[in-house]
Amino acid sequence: MPNKISVFLCLALLSGCSSTPTQYHTLSADVGSAAAVVITKPINSVGVGPITLPTLLDREGMVIRKDATTLEISDTHLWGGQLEDEFLRTLAQHLQMRLPATRVQIVPWELSQTPQYQVVVKLDQFDGIPGGKAWLRGVWQLQAGSDGKILTTEPVALARQTPQAGVTGLVKAQSSLLADLANQITRGLAAR
Repeated sequence: MPNKISVFLCLALLSGCSSTPTQYHTLSADVGSAAAVVITKPINSVGVGPITLPTLLDREGMVIRKDATTLEISDTHLWGGQLEDEFLRTLAQHLQMRLPATRVQIVPWELSQTPQYQVVVKLDQFDGIPGGKAWLRGVWQLQAGSDGKILTTEPVALARQTPQAGVTGLVKAQSSLLADLANQITRGLAAR
Protein backbone atom coordinates (compact mmCIF):
# COMPACT_ATOMS: atom_id res chain seq x y z
CA MET A 1 0.00 0.00 0.00
CA PRO A 2 2.76 2.56 0.79
CA ASN A 3 4.28 1.98 -2.66
CA LYS A 4 1.00 2.85 -4.39
CA ILE A 5 0.72 6.06 -2.41
CA SER A 6 4.33 6.98 -3.21
CA VAL A 7 3.79 6.35 -6.89
CA PHE A 8 0.59 8.43 -6.88
CA LEU A 9 2.31 11.32 -5.09
CA CYS A 10 5.26 11.24 -7.50
CA LEU A 11 2.94 11.29 -10.52
CA ALA A 12 0.92 14.16 -9.04
CA LEU A 13 4.10 16.16 -8.42
CA LEU A 14 5.47 15.47 -11.91
CA SER A 15 2.23 16.45 -13.63
CA GLY A 16 2.15 19.72 -11.68
CA CYS A 17 5.75 20.52 -12.67
CA SER A 18 5.33 19.78 -16.35
CA SER A 19 2.35 22.04 -17.01
CA THR A 20 4.27 25.03 -18.38
CA PRO A 21 1.75 27.28 -20.15
CA THR A 22 2.17 27.77 -23.88
CA GLN A 23 2.99 31.33 -24.93
CA TYR A 24 2.22 32.63 -28.41
CA HIS A 25 4.39 35.36 -29.94
CA THR A 26 3.97 37.71 -32.87
CA LEU A 27 6.31 40.07 -34.70
CA SER A 28 5.42 43.74 -34.46
CA ALA A 29 6.01 46.76 -36.68
CA ASP A 30 5.68 48.96 -33.58
CA VAL A 31 9.15 47.85 -32.47
CA GLY A 32 12.34 49.28 -33.99
CA SER A 33 10.80 52.01 -36.13
CA ALA A 34 12.47 55.00 -34.44
CA ALA A 35 15.34 55.28 -36.97
CA ALA A 36 13.21 54.63 -40.05
CA VAL A 37 14.55 55.63 -43.46
CA VAL A 38 11.62 57.42 -45.14
CA ILE A 39 11.53 58.32 -48.84
CA THR A 40 8.93 60.26 -50.75
CA LYS A 41 10.31 59.41 -54.19
CA PRO A 42 7.36 58.60 -56.45
CA ILE A 43 7.05 54.82 -56.46
CA ASN A 44 3.67 53.58 -57.52
CA SER A 45 3.63 50.22 -55.72
CA VAL A 46 5.82 47.64 -54.03
CA GLY A 47 4.93 43.98 -53.61
CA VAL A 48 6.43 42.00 -50.74
CA GLY A 49 7.04 38.28 -51.09
CA PRO A 50 7.50 35.52 -51.39
CA ILE A 51 9.63 34.83 -48.33
CA THR A 52 11.62 31.59 -48.40
CA LEU A 53 12.35 30.04 -45.01
CA PRO A 54 14.87 27.29 -44.36
CA THR A 55 13.20 24.03 -43.31
CA LEU A 56 14.50 24.53 -39.78
CA LEU A 57 12.37 27.66 -39.32
CA ASP A 58 9.24 26.40 -41.08
CA ARG A 59 7.47 25.17 -37.95
CA GLU A 60 5.12 26.29 -35.20
CA GLY A 61 7.65 26.20 -32.34
CA MET A 62 10.17 29.02 -32.09
CA VAL A 63 13.78 28.21 -32.90
CA ILE A 64 15.86 29.35 -29.93
CA ARG A 65 19.63 29.33 -30.22
CA LYS A 66 21.59 28.00 -27.24
CA ASP A 67 25.04 28.65 -28.74
CA ALA A 68 26.78 28.65 -32.13
CA THR A 69 26.01 24.98 -32.76
CA THR A 70 22.99 24.14 -30.60
CA LEU A 71 19.35 24.99 -31.29
CA GLU A 72 16.15 24.23 -29.43
CA ILE A 73 12.70 23.99 -30.97
CA SER A 74 10.44 25.25 -28.20
CA ASP A 75 7.18 23.51 -27.44
CA THR A 76 6.07 26.25 -25.02
CA HIS A 77 6.99 29.34 -27.11
CA LEU A 78 5.11 29.24 -30.41
CA TRP A 79 4.49 31.72 -33.22
CA GLY A 80 0.94 33.06 -33.15
CA GLY A 81 0.64 32.28 -36.86
CA GLN A 82 2.86 30.89 -39.60
CA LEU A 83 6.30 32.52 -39.36
CA GLU A 84 6.26 33.21 -43.11
CA ASP A 85 2.98 35.16 -42.75
CA GLU A 86 4.24 36.99 -39.64
CA PHE A 87 7.44 37.97 -41.47
CA LEU A 88 5.61 39.13 -44.63
CA ARG A 89 3.00 41.16 -42.74
CA THR A 90 5.53 42.88 -40.47
CA LEU A 91 8.01 43.63 -43.26
CA ALA A 92 5.19 45.09 -45.39
CA GLN A 93 4.07 47.29 -42.47
CA HIS A 94 7.63 48.54 -41.96
CA LEU A 95 7.95 49.30 -45.67
CA GLN A 96 4.62 51.13 -45.72
CA MET A 97 5.87 53.41 -42.90
CA ARG A 98 8.99 54.17 -44.95
CA LEU A 99 7.13 54.63 -48.24
CA PRO A 100 4.05 56.63 -47.23
CA ALA A 101 3.13 57.62 -50.81
CA THR A 102 3.42 54.05 -52.12
CA ARG A 103 0.93 51.18 -52.19
CA VAL A 104 2.63 48.24 -50.40
CA GLN A 105 1.00 44.84 -50.86
CA ILE A 106 1.74 41.23 -49.95
CA VAL A 107 1.73 38.22 -52.27
CA PRO A 108 -0.47 37.00 -53.82
CA TRP A 109 -2.01 39.87 -55.79
CA GLU A 110 -4.33 40.09 -58.76
CA LEU A 111 -2.71 40.43 -62.19
CA SER A 112 -4.31 43.85 -62.52
CA GLN A 113 -2.58 44.86 -59.24
CA THR A 114 0.94 43.82 -60.31
CA PRO A 115 3.33 46.11 -58.40
CA GLN A 116 6.01 48.30 -59.95
CA TYR A 117 8.65 46.53 -57.81
CA GLN A 118 8.67 43.22 -55.98
CA VAL A 119 10.81 42.39 -52.93
CA VAL A 120 11.75 38.72 -52.51
CA VAL A 121 13.52 37.52 -49.35
CA LYS A 122 15.41 34.24 -48.88
CA LEU A 123 16.27 33.60 -45.24
CA ASP A 124 19.13 31.47 -43.99
CA GLN A 125 18.79 32.42 -40.31
CA PHE A 126 16.18 34.14 -38.15
CA ASP A 127 16.76 33.13 -34.56
CA GLY A 128 18.59 34.24 -31.46
CA ILE A 129 19.58 33.73 -27.85
CA PRO A 130 17.19 35.07 -25.20
CA GLY A 131 19.08 37.69 -23.22
CA GLY A 132 21.75 37.76 -25.96
CA LYS A 133 21.45 38.57 -29.66
CA ALA A 134 19.02 37.92 -32.52
CA TRP A 135 20.19 37.38 -36.11
CA LEU A 136 18.67 37.79 -39.55
CA ARG A 137 20.77 36.43 -42.42
CA GLY A 138 19.97 35.75 -46.03
CA VAL A 139 19.47 37.75 -49.20
CA TRP A 140 16.82 40.07 -50.60
CA GLN A 141 16.13 40.85 -54.23
CA LEU A 142 14.38 43.75 -55.87
CA GLN A 143 12.62 42.66 -59.05
CA ALA A 144 10.68 44.49 -61.72
CA GLY A 145 7.04 43.67 -61.12
CA SER A 146 6.17 43.52 -64.80
CA ASP A 147 8.61 40.80 -65.88
CA GLY A 148 10.40 39.58 -62.71
CA LYS A 149 13.78 40.87 -63.93
CA ILE A 150 16.20 41.03 -61.00
CA LEU A 151 17.25 44.64 -60.47
CA THR A 152 19.22 44.30 -57.23
CA THR A 153 20.42 41.47 -55.04
CA GLU A 154 21.71 42.33 -51.57
CA PRO A 155 23.01 40.08 -48.81
CA VAL A 156 21.58 40.54 -45.33
CA ALA A 157 23.64 39.99 -42.17
CA LEU A 158 21.92 41.81 -39.32
CA ALA A 159 22.16 41.38 -35.54
CA ARG A 160 20.41 43.05 -32.62
CA GLN A 161 20.93 42.82 -28.88
CA THR A 162 17.76 41.68 -27.12
CA PRO A 163 16.26 44.55 -25.09
CA GLN A 164 15.36 42.28 -22.19
CA ALA A 165 15.89 38.73 -20.97
CA GLY A 166 13.60 35.92 -22.06
CA VAL A 167 11.83 35.01 -25.27
CA THR A 168 9.76 38.22 -25.30
CA GLY A 169 13.01 40.20 -25.56
CA LEU A 170 14.14 37.92 -28.39
CA VAL A 171 10.90 38.53 -30.34
CA LYS A 172 11.29 42.31 -29.85
CA ALA A 173 14.83 42.08 -31.22
CA GLN A 174 13.59 40.04 -34.20
CA SER A 175 10.93 42.69 -34.87
CA SER A 176 13.69 45.34 -34.80
CA LEU A 177 15.67 43.27 -37.30
CA LEU A 178 12.74 43.52 -39.71
CA ALA A 179 12.84 47.32 -39.26
CA ASP A 180 16.56 47.21 -40.15
CA LEU A 181 15.80 45.06 -43.21
CA ALA A 182 13.08 47.50 -44.28
CA ASN A 183 15.61 50.35 -44.02
CA GLN A 184 18.02 48.41 -46.25
CA ILE A 185 15.29 47.72 -48.83
CA THR A 186 14.10 51.35 -48.74
CA ARG A 187 17.63 52.56 -49.47
CA GLY A 188 17.73 50.14 -52.41
CA LEU A 189 14.46 51.53 -53.76
CA ALA A 190 15.70 55.11 -53.31
CA ALA A 191 18.77 54.30 -55.42
CA ARG A 192 16.62 53.17 -58.39
